[in-house]
Amino acid sequence: MALWSLGLAGCAGPHLARTMSAYVGKPESALVAALGVPASRTESGGITYDRYERTITYSVPGWVGGPLFVDQRPAIGGIPPAVPPQTYHNTCTVTFAIVGGVVRSYTAHGSVC
Repeated sequence: MALWSLGLAGCAGPHLARTMSAYVGKPESALVAALGVPASRTESGGITYDRYERTITYSVPGWVGGPLFVDQRPAIGGIPPAVPPQTYHNTCTVTFAIVGGVVRSYTAHGSVC
């Protein structure tokens, strides 16, 4: 799984496309050696689909206060707005189609692909 993290470290745009397309035409064993064991594997119509997934989680701290036009003087009834902290989970899923032990294509879906 550590190598999978390296494989999607720059998980966006052309870098991901360049990295993942390098596996097309190579044996499945090269894919597994580089990215690790897939999160799932399914077979349909003679095609094996190996799915890899990476989730990036980050948090944005909350804050109290507001723009200048909000009256923040408690003595006259002003209440500063409060925004709670937020946590976001962004996932990238890459699925490889394998025929006869050779990677034929891949697809990538997600908010960080």
